[in-house]
Amino acid sequence: MKNVKMAELRGDRTLREIAREINIPYSTYAMIESGHRFPRKELAMKIANFYGVTVDELFFTKNDHETRTKKNYA
Repeated sequence: MKNVKMAELRGDRTLREIAREINIPYSTYAMIESGHRFPRKELAMKIANFYGVTVDELFFTKNDHETRTKKNYA
């Protein structure tokens, strides 16, 4: 599933521009934003810091948290 939050934060900048600014390969950034890959903890933190948000805000939705909670306590 596409990471809508990343796309919103990227704005009018291209995937290549952001990847260059973060200093990661374009293909890595593109796969993460498109939802085909989930970054390792260090990279998730690097991207979140770049955008000025938390890892949770960037990679997890409220639905994700609610679903996990229900599964763990059901």
